[in-house]
Amino acid sequence: MLKQLYSLVVLVLLSFSLFAQDASREMVDPAELGGPILATYPINWQYTPEAVLYDNGPYFNSPGGGPDSADGSILQTSLGLNVLGFAHQQSANFRVADDFVIPAGQIWTIQDAVFYAYQTGSTTTSTITGVNVRIWNGQPGVGTVIFGDTVTNRMSATTWSNCYRYSDTNPGTTRPLMRQTVTLGVTLGEGHYWIDWQSSGSLASGPWVPPITITGQASTGDALQYGSGAWNPIIDNGTAQTPQGLPFSLNGTMGTLQTKSLKIVQNNDQVKVFNTTAYTTGSYKISFMVYIPSGKAGYFNTLQTFAGNNSDWGMEVYFDANGTGRCFGGSATAQTFSWTAGQWNMVEHVVNLTTDQSQFYFNGQLVKQWQWTLGANGSGGPNTLHAVDLFGATANDQMYVDNFKFEDVTLEAVIFYDDFEAYTAGQQLACQAPTVWTTWSNAPCGPEDGMVSTDYSYVPVELTSFAAKVNAAGQVELNWSTATELNNLGFQIERKVVNGEFLPIGYVKGNGTTTEVKEYSFTDRTVEIGKYIYRLKQMDYDGKFEYSPEIEVDVNPPLQFTLEQNYPNPFNPSTKIKFGLAENTNVKLAVYNLLGELVATLINNQLSAGFYEVEFNATSLPSGMYIYSIETPVFKEVKKMMLMK
Repeated sequence: MLKQLYSLVVLVLLSFSLFAQDASREMVDPAELGGPILATYPINWQYTPEAVLYDNGPYFNSPGGGPDSADGSILQTSLGLNVLGFAHQQSANFRVADDFVIPAGQIWTIQDAVFYAYQTGSTTTSTITGVNVRIWNGQPGVGTVIFGDTVTNRMSATTWSNCYRYSDTNPGTTRPLMRQTVTLGVTLGEGHYWIDWQSSGSLASGPWVPPITITGQASTGDALQYGSGAWNPIIDNGTAQTPQGLPFSLNGTMGTLQTKSLKIVQNNDQVKVFNTTAYTTGSYKISFMVYIPSGKAGYFNTLQTFAGNNSDWGMEVYFDANGTGRCFGGSATAQTFSWTAGQWNMVEHVVNLTTDQSQFYFNGQLVKQWQWTLGANGSGGPNTLHAVDLFGATANDQMYVDNFKFEDVTLEAVIFYDDFEAYTAGQQLACQAPTVWTTWSNAPCGPEDGMVSTDYSYVPVELTSFAAKVNAAGQVELNWSTATELNNLGFQIERKVVNGEFLPIGYVKGNGTTTEVKEYSFTDRTVEIGKYIYRLKQMDYDGKFEYSPEIEVDVNPPLQFTLEQNYPNPFNPSTKIKFGLAENTNVKLAVYNLLGELVATLINNQLSAGFYEVEFNATSLPSGMYIYSIETPVFKEVKKMMLMK
């Protein structure tokens, strides 16, 4: 059933007196309040981007009910609300923040975020020029920044959202809301996070961010605003004095933790004993892959002897949440190194009992070398090797371990090997294992994979082609192939505009090790008209990577008007409609049922030449066939689409 929600549609210009009183927000001028209710509109759908991981709330509450049949984001003064938008402009050093939660057992690869802002007095051509972003592992000012900074402009696109912001007593078109797509490319594990952002624009007013807007609801969240050196709750300062949330969404892919392999959390002490008694001669190598989500930490140590509280520590390694690693060996002073969250890294520890030497390597680079019998902190210990301890030292520890290998370097023989389960980027593995695993029979998370040969043949990742083309919808299609692959985790796709910086925009899983020809493809659906440069970052399971040659693509305006078939089709409940305009023109894009009744007006305004993509959400509609049409003064076309619930 469609819910009929009564909204008042009005837009107000900001008075200089109110602006001077509180520069952190744009408020309604009291002289413009008290007008009549103009219309009634159904609230039955809203735009939602593809692959949405998280949506914090709607930015409009009157679809199709705004000026010129655009959507309306209506400030409800009837509820005692008074603020049209909150400052987050870079020029005055205002910022805003809101929180999100990644559920237990999930890992999110966040490709981009979508924010909303306006500058009073702009047209529907966006005046937003930049957005910088940070992600915290706790409330801003209390937690730690685990991604981003305050200077890098991460905005990849800015367009009119087909929505105006106004109060319920004065409609108008001077506050068109712009939608900003911001490239992130960060992988996060389960936890409670805060994202904060700041925008810049070419006009004097703002940019301002609207609050979450829900008809009949005065309080919409717990967002924060930074100004004058402090973070404070965002409160609408009308008579209601209610806290507000901010609309944003996170887009990307979600990985679900599997049921095998090692997950190390606080007080989860996993010990691998190499032999019943400690080794006293020979040279040995311990290696494994480690994955730690952003904002989390990890720890392990190598034991000269394992005897509970009376054990002897030969080395300790900490992975601190800020991306700094610390290796203690032979001295109470740690050797620091850098590690990368959200990806698999290779750990290697070599102990030569014959020469009394030890080396710790991280991602193939030597971090520290020392005399083994000095022990972890330099106080001394026996010239023996007995075990490795993977331990959750703090409440923030969350470390995944796989491909655990123990080798006799002297004999070139693998003594113990267990990969637990295959893993891929964004899909890590986890289990609760026995406290001590000493033999094949009780290694954690079995079944075991058995001993493996050390006679490896070298098979490189050989890239034989890498090409790009622009399709009819204005999207860039990337295609590449390999002749052979060794240890290939996958390909990170990176893009930059000319004279810009490369940023990750996607990921394609590799095929591990193979001598067969493999074909890959990726479609960049977020480009606008202009020149772009692409490259591939081929990543191995051991953390090593290599870049492909760069290719340049020129996305030109379409030569003709087009209307593409919606995708997916059939759909439930959302689908995308793409079209191309060969020239600047008035455009109406609408959806009808088979009786010819208008279901939704998606666009009805002047647009520039170029490619466009619109999301249609049919949550409140019944299953069946629908018709969507595009109409300009010189072009008209209709297509069918099927909603299946």
